[in-house]
Amino acid sequence: MSGWTDERGGEGDGRIYVGNLPTDVREKDLEDLFYKYGRIREIELKNRHGLVPFAFVRFEDPRDAEDAIYGRNGYDYGQCRLRVEFPRTYGGRGGWPRGGRNGPPTRRSDFRVLVSENY
Repeated sequence: MSGWTDERGGEGDGRIYVGNLPTDVREKDLEDLFYKYGRIREIELKNRHGLVPFAFVRFEDPRDAEDAIYGRNGYDYGQCRLRVEFPRTYGGRGGWPRGGRNGPPTRRSDFRVLVSENY
């Protein structure tokens, strides 16, 4: 898949990202949505007040995670269309790569811009 992986996890560890969840979602709801794809090892629900909830679900077998992505990505859950994919994990010191989330790494040069006000 397209996510970057490192030693903390990613495509090979059975962990999936579940986004665009309803605000009243509970861990039990997620368990009911994903139990048919395989044995769930962990559900980590992130439900911060005022933000759209999301979760990470970890399966014991990474192949079950692939099946869950195939079966539930784009699934209509109430008024929400679920986004299910492998999580994007980024190397380095736990942050995003330089240059932003989707941009190329920044490059430094010997050139500088000097801005002055002359009236």
